[in-house]
Order: sequence, then C-alpha cells, then structure tokens
Amino acid sequence: MITKLDKEKKVTDRDYFSEAKSWDNSIAFQEKKSTRRAWGAFWAVAVIAGLEAVGIAAMMPLKTIEYSIVRVNDTTGETEVVSNLKNMDEETEMIMRRYWLAKYINHREGYHWNTREDDRQQVGMFSSYAIQKQYADYTNPKLNPNAPVNIYGENAEVDIKVNPAITYLNGKGNSEPEKGEKNKDGKKVYTALVRYTATVSRNGERPIVTHWSATISFVYSKEPIKVDDRLINPVGFQVIDYRKDQEGG
Repeated sequence: MITKLDKEKKVTDRDYFSEAKSWDNSIAFQEKKSTRRAWGAFWAVAVIAGLEAVGIAAMMPLKTIEYSIVRVNDTTGETEVVSNLKNMDEETEMIMRRYWLAKYINHREGYHWNTREDDRQQVGMFSSYAIQKQYADYTNPKLNPNAPVNIYGENAEVDIKVNPAITYLNGKGNSEPEKGEKNKDGKKVYTALVRYTATVSRNGERPIVTHWSATISFVYSKEPIKVDDRLINPVGFQVIDYRKDQEGG
C-alpha cells in the first residue's frame, strides 16, 4: 500500500532530479555561451590589433628625417633654421655643394702634422667604403713609402686653396649638375671637376706651389650613421670616386 508520504516523496525525488538535470543543462549552456563570448571578444581584439598594425606599417614610409641648414650667431650662440635641404633654392644648393667639395679636398690633400689624424678621420667620414680603403692604404706609411707622413714629416705643411669655379661634368652647363642621373642604389650622382693649388712649406725653404684638378663623384647618402658623425656630416655627403691630376702652372 502506497501511503501519501511515499507518493509525495516519489514526486519530490522526481522533481529534484528533473530540476537538478535542468540546472546542469543550464550551467553547461551558460559555460558554452561564456566561452563563445570570450572567443568572440578575443577575435575582435585580434582583428583590431591587426588593423592597427597594418595602419602603422602603412604610415611608416611617411616618416622621414628632415635635415636643415642652421645659422649660428657667433656672438650670442643663437641658432636659426635657415632652410630645409629638400626645399633649398638652386643657388643655396650650389653653395652647399661647393662647401662640401672644398672641405673634402682640404682634408684629403692638405697636410699638417698636428691635425693629420683628424684629417684622415674626416676623409673617411666623407667617403664610401671603397674610397676609404684606397685612402687608408695611400696614407699608411708602412704600406706606402710615399705616404704624406713619410714625405712631409713634422717639418713641412701643405696648404690647399680651392678654386670656387667648379665644373660639373654630368651637367647641362659649367655649373649646373644633371639632377636625374642615379647610380645602381638609386642615389643621385654628381661629378665635379675641382681645381686647386697646393703650397708646400718647409722650414728655411721657399714655398713650392703646384696646380691640380680633382674629378670627384659624390652622392648624398641617407644611410644611418652615429649622431656624433651626423653633426660633422649632416647631409650625408659621400665621395664614391676620386681622381687627381697635376696641371701646368
């Protein structure tokens, strides 16, 4: 005989297990739902991060280093940006080329005992690797008996005077270089004929003056260099070919 208590107990047990099963199913559903939400959020973040990376990468080529000419007041030390090198007018650009060519020849062809090492470093900084190697071998007294230090020693000096009238061999005229010519690396190449005089002075002797012409091919390199070197060579002036010939006086 089934009592009312037993009937209520069976109903209660059935309801309990049914409710427990429903509860388990609900938990499983919520876990799946949470998992889907988590993965959805993950992929959303991943897509956004990917788009940001693509955007940054696309903008990288737009970031450039701009070099400027700076005028310094000798009295106050105040500096003033004169112009951006990319936007220089033709006259200013020609003046700058003349400056770098004259500076290079003075360091390379001049000789003073107390500044000889600085001159070598300056020439190296303004030269391509191949020209650096040639110049290093030429000035090495152990490799070259006619190295300047062997010829002039401590008691002679060589002073250089550059003729400001420079001829560009790959140009349309005597002073205008052709801007379209480029080397295999895509850099614009300028070839200049620079004339100069070299005055050799020795103690107790009369100075000897000789006349020379230097054919110089150069580029403006954008290769990364040390910050300290950039202060000396801010525009990346780099000689890629150099030849000198003596002229009649």
